[in-house]
Amino acid sequence: MKTTLLILLASVIISGCNSSGKDEIMEFIPGTYVRTGQNEFGNEFDTLVITIQNPTAKEFKIQNRWHYIRQVEGEANVPEYKVKETSGIYNAETKLLEEAETLDHYSFDVKEKVLFDGINKFKKIK
Repeated sequence: MKTTLLILLASVIISGCNSSGKDEIMEFIPGTYVRTGQNEFGNEFDTLVITIQNPTAKEFKIQNRWHYIRQVEGEANVPEYKVKETSGIYNAETKLLEEAETLDHYSFDVKEKVLFDGINKFKKIK
């Protein structure tokens, strides 16, 4: 009985020392993410810049910079540019960042250093 209690106590102490209480995804989120795409109509370049706005509320500023070069009859047209700024709230339970205007959800893979916006995959560059 004492041995079992001692082992249980030791495992609780060890697991307590290993967990820092920090949310790995929350710490990973701030940064710059890029994605490129190409189809028969043109080339698309997407950049997301996510910065922390309010750490207590888990609120982030999300800036989407979009660049598109339309192809017409094999010729590249004048590039189109758009910049959109919005905010998002991180949900620690679901591990998702929810964009405020569209309610889109961003998910993250810390090991692969990527962000997913639906089927779109963005690579974190910094």
